[in-house]
Amino acid sequence: MRIDLGFGGYMEPGERLVDPRWRKRIMKTERVENTRSGHWCDLECGHRVMAFGNLDFAEGEMACLQCRDQETR
Repeated sequence: MRIDLGFGGYMEPGERLVDPRWRKRIMKTERVENTRSGHWCDLECGHRVMAFGNLDFAEGEMACLQCRDQETR
C-alpha cells in the first residue's frame, strides 16, 4: 500500500526517508489547542516539534530538522 506524499511522490510503509542520525525518540507529547490532530513533541535532543496526524505511524520517533540544520550549516 503506497502512502501518497503529493506531487507524484510516495513511500511504502516501513521505509525510512530520513537519515537515522536525525531521528530522535519522542519523550513527551501534548495536544495543540484548537486542532484536531496537532501535537507538540519533546524530543530526546531537547528540541520541540509540532506534528499533525496519527502519531502511531511515527513509531515513537521523529525527525529533528533543527539538529539537521545545525549539522549541515
